[in-house]
Amino acid sequence: MTRYDLIANRFSDSIQAIAEHVDTLAPEIDQAANLLSQSLLSDGKVLICGLGADTATAELFTSYFINRFELERPALPAINLAQGASTTSSLVVGGAAADYFSRQIKALGRREDTLVCLAHDTNHPAILKAVQAAHEQELGVIILANAHLTDLLSLLIPTDVSIIINSERASIVYELEIMCIHRLLELVEQALFFNTTGADS
Repeated sequence: MTRYDLIANRFSDSIQAIAEHVDTLAPEIDQAANLLSQSLLSDGKVLICGLGADTATAELFTSYFINRFELERPALPAINLAQGASTTSSLVVGGAAADYFSRQIKALGRREDTLVCLAHDTNHPAILKAVQAAHEQELGVIILANAHLTDLLSLLIPTDVSIIINSERASIVYELEIMCIHRLLELVEQALFFNTTGADS
């Protein structure tokens, strides 16, 4: 196999995965966008968490809210719970790495807020406890996760919104995760600043 063949095959794999997920992800993304929009319209904020590569995605997602995605508009309140080396190190040193997100949620979360949990390849206890803390604080919860993370998915309650990607390859899940985030931001911007549902656009 040549390098070109490898690249072409991987692109084809991604295209196929996108096509296979459109029908299942579209309603989930729409539901999640509605939850985010209602939270922001109620003076709430978006709390975002993820580990590993999802830490970078959480930072990207947060920056889209605070800066912009594709439209010039006012900043929207969002906090990346995965940022802050001092917070991370203090919790690790104190033996509370599993509480990394949950403690922040308990300190910062309000009923008007929404937690977005990114998990493309790990059932880490910090992610699980983040969801549990959000439920305790009565936050809205959105899970953007790999379908194989059964421990995480078992925590979902009827009011949660789950955007579930089903693939054996973590890289495909991660690619689709980014695409879902882009569509979420697009729908939120339309809902908040153009008062549209996107049904005819």
